[in-house]
Amino acid sequence: MDLESATRELYRLAPAQFTAARDAMAASARQTGHQELASSLKKLRKPSVGAWLANLLVFEQTSDLENLIDLGIELRTPKRKLEGERIRRVSKEKSDAVSKLVQDARSRASREGQAVSAAALLELEATLEAAFADAQAARILLGGPLNRGLQYSGLGFGDEGATGSRTGTQPSASARRSKSEATRTSAERELEHANHELEKADAHLAEARQALAEAAQELSRLKSAEALAVRRAKEAQANVTAAKRKIIKLR
Repeated sequence: MDLESATRELYRLAPAQFTAARDAMAASARQTGHQELASSLKKLRKPSVGAWLANLLVFEQTSDLENLIDLGIELRTPKRKLEGERIRRVSKEKSDAVSKLVQDARSRASREGQAVSAAALLELEATLEAAFADAQAARILLGGPLNRGLQYSGLGFGDEGATGSRTGTQPSASARRSKSEATRTSAERELEHANHELEKADAHLAEARQALAEAAQELSRLKSAEALAVRRAKEAQANVTAAKRKIIKLR
């Protein structure tokens, strides 16, 4: 078993089972002459319950997590009219998605016989909120596994904080490829959203220019009508004046 496979297997286990399973794996690796693997396994840190729940979601409900992340990308995309309405819609969908993911993780923990405290659920929820709000946090979550939850302060994640959130092992080439693929996928989704917004913005711009051209034509027509009306009014006034003079002369 390589380090990546062993890590995934260990971080699927309930935290209460983690240490014994890790030590057994390390002992087995050492006995079969894989000293480097044994040393790396011993360095793996037991996850908090909240981090374990987040890891389970990554392993088993990746598409649901990606949908949550996509909502965050949509909310961060430059917005047009009805901004408030759009924000409320995305925020409602995000809240529903987070609630469902937390409930799903809690149900899985119950099946595994792992007690879940209110603090663990808050840690999981904070991790999901961070992945929703920040692209780097999303990459950290998807590229895990985590040994503790993520927090988002609105200022982003520094290198030290990001590293400390993961298992602390040196990733294998396969793990690095997975992380690279997750990063590329996230970037491609952001590009897709941006291109979609650009297409809609271009369409609105074309509509606005067409409306402006039509308004200019209408303004020109109205000005011509006004000029004609002014000329006719002057002619009518001249006729009235002439008629009055004629009446005065007749008197």
